[in-house]
Amino acid sequence: MSRIKLNLFESLSCRNFRLYFIGQCISLTGSWIQQVAMGWLVYRLTGSVALLGIIVFLSQAPTFIITPLVSSLIDRISQKKILVFTQVFFLIHALCLTILTLGKFLNAENVWIVLVLSLFFGIINALDQPTRQAFYISLVPKEMLTNAVALNSAIINGTRLIGPAIGGFLIVLIGEGGCFLVDTISYFFVIIALLMIQIPKRLPSKIRHNLFKDIMEGVSYIKANTPIQVLLIICFGISFFALPVTTFFPAYIKDGLGKGSEALGSLMSFLGIGSFAGALFLASRKTVKNIDKIQRLGILSTSIILIPFFFVTNIYLAHILSLLLGLSMVSAIASTNTIIQFLTPFNMKGRVMGYYTICFIGGSSLGNLIIGYFAHHISLEIIMSLVGVLCLLLFFLLNPYIKKIELSAIEEQENSPIIP
Repeated sequence: MSRIKLNLFESLSCRNFRLYFIGQCISLTGSWIQQVAMGWLVYRLTGSVALLGIIVFLSQAPTFIITPLVSSLIDRISQKKILVFTQVFFLIHALCLTILTLGKFLNAENVWIVLVLSLFFGIINALDQPTRQAFYISLVPKEMLTNAVALNSAIINGTRLIGPAIGGFLIVLIGEGGCFLVDTISYFFVIIALLMIQIPKRLPSKIRHNLFKDIMEGVSYIKANTPIQVLLIICFGISFFALPVTTFFPAYIKDGLGKGSEALGSLMSFLGIGSFAGALFLASRKTVKNIDKIQRLGILSTSIILIPFFFVTNIYLAHILSLLLGLSMVSAIASTNTIIQFLTPFNMKGRVMGYYTICFIGGSSLGNLIIGYFAHHISLEIIMSLVGVLCLLLFFLLNPYIKKIELSAIEEQENSPIIP
């Protein structure tokens, strides 16, 4: 039992990763509280399913344009400084939402202000996300990489368990503005944690870098590596089809189940329980052996659950399906992330993870926009069911390739030197 516990949390023995882990736990809990409050506020003011999708799209769409441009920079400059910079601007974003909401400046007529703030968030996020992906794996030795990747997933999905539940009840107690204030305060903790992390300074490179050349090197590397290409397609597909499900939870809760914000927090918490369980399971693994089976099962079960989900009108069954959906999604996404990390050499990490971020966030943003549009004109239940069918089709198309990818990752893991 003690050996299992050690395997689960071994990367936390590294001071830098421990600081990052604690800061992220606090900050992301606040972010989930904000996300629940934002969705509830917008739907309460407008009653528009399409607007829910547009807001998420604007907060993620800049990834397509900005991330390829900044990914090459991430490989050459201080990732820690970039993250401190982005967290400060996230704090400003949350503070603006706090003032606007508590001051009762927002209504159905000026909801465009929320759209502008969402776009601002998206611009900063396009720099933040690929930097995170390249940064946290440098905080641990390579033999702990699998554990660090899985624990990073545990941070994201574990806070999904705590944040939405707190957010749902805080909306009742202190309103959406109070939720935004909590998120504002949470960013101070992650900024302090980042400042305490000690990373050895890199020697300045004497090589003159060309931004366009760096970008094309990243593109060429991906074009020459079929396993990376397939993994990025998987990431994009799951993000496009599955991740938008939480965006439309406010509409599903209010119209489909006839419940309030407490039910929204409860349902998203069950999604988080499943996600957290999946992340902990992956964290307990020492190698990527057989991870293709986890990946395939995750994609398959995600597809099957999505098909009937929004037709369910029983609150208890909805909680069970949320639990299973969270487990399935994190199994598919985290296993894909892990294999990409193992396959990518250190000097290409920033660029490859930049394109991973484009697929992960960009796929979700497009999914939110397109699903929101069709749900507004047809039916949320029918569209989400169709999404599940398309996700199932993706599984059958990519299934033959996944085993070969997993074998390549194992070979890379066994042949690569350990980085201290």
